Amino acid sequence: MTTTNNSTNTTVVLFKKAMLGFVGAAYVCFVLMLVMLVSVLLGVSLVKLWVEEPVYVEENMYFDYTVMNPYAVLDLGFVEYGKVMKSVPVGHVCNVGLLFVMPDSDYNRDIGMFQVVAESLSSKGDVISRASHPIMLHFRSSPIRAIQTFLYSAPFVLGIKSEIQRLNLALLKYKERHYPRTQSIRITLIPRAGIPFLPQIYEAKLIVKSELPWRKALVRNWKWTLYVWTSLYMYIMLLVPLLSCCRSLMFPNSMTRMRTISGYQHLADLVEEHPRVVGVKDRPTSENFKRWRQSRSKRKAMLLGEGFTETSVGSDATSMSVTRDEDTSEVGDSESICHLR
Repeated sequence: MTTTNNSTNTTVVLFKKAMLGFVGAAYVCFVLMLVMLVSVLLGVSLVKLWVEEPVYVEENMYFDYTVMNPYAVLDLGFVEYGKVMKSVPVGHVCNVGLLFVMPDSDYNRDIGMFQVVAESLSSKGDVISRASHPIMLHFRSSPIRAIQTFLYSAPFVLGIKSEIQRLNLALLKYKERHYPRTQSIRITLIPRAGIPFLPQIYEAKLIVKSELPWRKALVRNWKWTLYVWTSLYMYIMLLVPLLSCCRSLMFPNSMTRMRTISGYQHLADLVEEHPRVVGVKDRPTSENFKRWRQSRSKRKAMLLGEGFTETSVGSDATSMSVTRDEDTSEVGDSESICHLR
């Protein structure tokens, strides 16, 4: 019956220890995951502050046909529909292009060439850079147009396809300087010399792209690698002080055990240095000293090997006092034997 009770108690103790170990492991994993999440957020934020993105703007242009030469201006600093258009950063190479959607009509074919002028303006209205390019519809002969119309007659009638031409034109390419900075871009339409007529336009889109300097482009191309390494460095930098200064937060049970072990170590050192405090008149010598040292080393091994509960601490304290009493009595007996001799 006693054996059964002992085995049951052992099973319960092992189960409790396993559950405590599982809870401790889950707690440590939670703390480490929390530190990892914080480090990832910090690492990604730092890299995003460092990495520059190229500017890409695509806006519709609406020309003012009330003047002799219609023009349209795109301001790179305005706010429209909650969208803030930012200017091109210093050092970027700015590319300005224009996309025309024009009807493939007899009027546009008769006009032929016309001129498109692009200008980048500063905040004071000064021209920073200027470029002028001619443009016209793609030529198609009358038989080709007739065959194309015949083949695409059904899509044309159903509205699936329309008689338009898209003309993509590269206008400006310049490097943004510190001063003066680009504030807006102006596009002007100028008719061919000798005629006052301008082409018909369905839609005009201005496309502004910037190219990063090679150093910034290299950083941007490797930004995912920088995300990983910066997050790893931040994780190490957060984990080292956490383990050094907040060990009780990471391992609360181990800190309690270490305090118990340190208390017993201090008590053993006190016994060794001040034997009179515990009832020993003089320091033990020869065989008694060896036995005393052996018992002390055994107690140290037991304390370092496994944790102690309050009951075990009390029993160990009692055994220590008994051992010390035995050592004291042995020392006293040895002294009396020496006196008798």
